[in-house]
This record gives sequence, C-alpha cells and structure tokens, in this order.
Amino acid sequence: MHRAFWNALRILLLGASCSALALPTAPPVRESPVDTIIAKHVHARGGLASLRAIQSLERRGHFIVPGMGMRLDLAEWQGRGGQFRLDMTLQGLTQTQATDGQQGWQVSPFEGRKDPSLLSADEVKDLRLQADFEFPFVDYQAKGHRVEIGPREDIDGTPATTLVVYLADGNQATYWMDPDTDMVIRALIRETVRGAEDVTEIDYGDYRQVNGVWMPMAVAIGSKGSDPARRQQFVFETLVANPVVPATLYALPVTSPAAVGSHP
Repeated sequence: MHRAFWNALRILLLGASCSALALPTAPPVRESPVDTIIAKHVHARGGLASLRAIQSLERRGHFIVPGMGMRLDLAEWQGRGGQFRLDMTLQGLTQTQATDGQQGWQVSPFEGRKDPSLLSADEVKDLRLQADFEFPFVDYQAKGHRVEIGPREDIDGTPATTLVVYLADGNQATYWMDPDTDMVIRALIRETVRGAEDVTEIDYGDYRQVNGVWMPMAVAIGSKGSDPARRQQFVFETLVANPVVPATLYALPVTSPAAVGSHP
C-alpha cells in the first residue's frame, strides 16, 4: 500500500515537473530603434539619473544682433513644467519673454512697451519647447509626443542621425545628432503662428558639463538655410543647475489690469 502511494506520488511530481519545464517563457523585451538612439544620447549627456536630478537651469552670457555688431547682456532660465524666461539688457533697458508653463507674457521696452503684455497661445508653445532642456524626445511618451527616425543627413560634413518629434501641441521638431558624440547639433522647428507656418533652424555647440550633464552653451538661430553670419547668436558663459530663484520669476508681474494687454 505504501509502495503504491509513493509510486503514484512520484508519477504526479514527475508530471508536474515536466509541465513546469514545458511552460513557455516570455520573449525578451527589445528596445525600439528610436529608444536605442535616445538612450545613447542620454548616456552621452551624463545619464538619465543625472539629467532628472536637474530641475532648472540658469545660463548667462550675451546676445549678438546679426549684422549690427550690437551685443546685449543675456540671462535665461529653464524649468520643468514648461517654465521659461529670457532677459536681454541693453543700456539699462531689459526685454523679457517668459511663461510659467501656462500663461506667457513679455515686456518690450525697445518697442516702447514698458508694461507686461500677454503672449499668444502659439508663442507660449514656443517658450514651453525652449524650456525643455532635456530635448522633447527624452521621455517623449510621458510628454505626449511621438518620435520617428528620419533619414541621415549631412550637417556641415557630418552624417547626422535624425529624430522627428511630433509634439503634443501639434507642432513638429526635427533633431540631428552627431554619430560620434550622440549630441544634438541642429534642430528644425516647424510651428504654426497666427495661422502661418514658421520654420526656424537652430545650431547647438560648445557643450559644457554641469552636475554631470552636458548642456549647449552656444546657440545660433535663423530661418532654414539662412547664412550663418546672419543668425542670432546666443553665447552663454556661465551655467548653474537648480539655481535659487524667486517664486515669481516666471509669473506675470502684478500690475494694474489696464496695463496688461494682449500682444497683437
């Protein structure tokens, strides 16, 4: 009786063992080509942990007006949540464009406007894009964007890797990366402003490290295919991660209701 019991138990256990061995295993999770390119870029910049540890940036330097030999003092702040502010100062007058991530505003003393005025929804989209110091393809799914690989293109003699980002706000941004450094060297931004398409080309260079992350310190902006000598030059000289700034830095200044109007 005992022998029959143990024989039956052995057969049962053997069957269970064979069944367990026969269970299908889950296929390995494979990274998409898009995610592979992005992962290489993030690694080159210093790694995802270091990048996420930065909540805001402050860059200071100067702005060169093309063809005029004019130089303005420059201060720029970028913060998570679409926060952005740019101050340009000349002869005691400061022009400002800013957004707290929702509402955008500007002060334009060079145009005779010393009181803040509201920016259009399209202009706020542009500032929110400038606020993203990670570039929008990093964590693109969480940000609501869609990313595709574009054809390789020659960028100033470099066969650059291309990522096309379909932004959640309806605009489009294309980024080219140096295949040797995996750093962004150029971007092409297609935006709709007041019903018309606006195309801007941006070159990035002079990357420097802050808190273990590489950030561009030279930015040239112009229309697509424009003469590099005619482009606006942002030359940053200092860079601070997670600066201590007033809570009101990005907010529309408190002023009389009559002084705050919509930007035409």
